[in-house]
Amino acid sequence: MTKLYTSDESSADQVYQRLRRLLIEGHYPPGSRLVEERLASDLGVSRTPVRQALVRAAAEGLVQIFPNRGAVARSFTIDDLLEMYDLRALLEGHAAFLAAQRITPDQLARMEAAAAALEDSLNHTFARREDEVHFLVEQNAVFHQTIAEAAGNQRLIAMLNQIVAVPLQFRSFYWYRKEERQISNFFHRSILNALTLGDGDRARAMMREHIFYGRDVLLQSRRAESAAVASGEENEL
Repeated sequence: MTKLYTSDESSADQVYQRLRRLLIEGHYPPGSRLVEERLASDLGVSRTPVRQALVRAAAEGLVQIFPNRGAVARSFTIDDLLEMYDLRALLEGHAAFLAAQRITPDQLARMEAAAAALEDSLNHTFARREDEVHFLVEQNAVFHQTIAEAAGNQRLIAMLNQIVAVPLQFRSFYWYRKEERQISNFFHRSILNALTLGDGDRARAMMREHIFYGRDVLLQSRRAESAAVASGEENEL
């Protein structure tokens, strides 16, 4: 089997980052078994860092580990998607409300930088579509995670970590057109302005609208994928 990575760099964190990228990009399809021997061969490392990486991936919600079955790439039904986005809207809306009274200038500056990076990316050409999507996911994560951090509620952060599904974000951003990215950027600016003004009610309302808009785009992408598969034009991302 051809190794996906041949570097000698095999620290636990590096292995995790490689595995995480492959899971997010769908190299291991949802529902597929993640056999340690195969992963070790693909990544060019021993089984020990792979085992550690799987535990971290499970904590992030990228995989599920079952007794006597091992690890499986997490899959999502439409009902899963709707439930997660309903919870995200509730929890991230509350986080934005709390953050409006607690956010620091440094945190606002971090969010400003992420929002600006997302806006500027509309005029930037990336070598690969996957590189562009990873950039969007990472900057979006900075924006949202900073709000959760500013809210100052550790239980809230833990709950968000359980329901924010990065593979779904990747698939959503993969299908985002320029117009949809502009709308997403508008929501980011509106949330940031509300936080800057200390307006918790508006920050919560705009965050909820932002989350529901992302849900709707993802639903559209799922339908587009299904149509493509049905027509034989495309089997996977």
